[in-house]
Amino acid sequence: MISLVDAAALTAAVVVLGTVACSRLAGTKPAEAAELAKQPGTFILDVRTEGEYAQGHLERAVLIPVQDLPGRLSELPPDKKVPVLVYCAVGGRSSMAAVLLKAKGYASVHDLSGGIVAWQGAGLPVVR
Repeated sequence: MISLVDAAALTAAVVVLGTVACSRLAGTKPAEAAELAKQPGTFILDVRTEGEYAQGHLERAVLIPVQDLPGRLSELPPDKKVPVLVYCAVGGRSSMAAVLLKAKGYASVHDLSGGIVAWQGAGLPVVR
């Protein structure tokens, strides 16, 4: 049985390792992401909240809030070679999601740098 102290230490280690891993993933710039999003085979994953999604999202985006993602991986394409474009508001949550997806074997994960804020800042369209 694991003690509360051990559980807290384990949680802290996961947070630190996740942060290090996130910082090593290169993000995908909005222009590159737009080209990827045009490809019919690309799975577009929005990891924001339902309220954020309702305010505007990328066309064809599937909403799975980042906190729900571990339990909803079955909703992603079974072919782990399919490109996955993941985004959030500004990049924090999507970078965590990208780390999880890579750890689960997805080979082509693209994290939108700067999130939907950067996407819109580049003049790219959203669906409302």
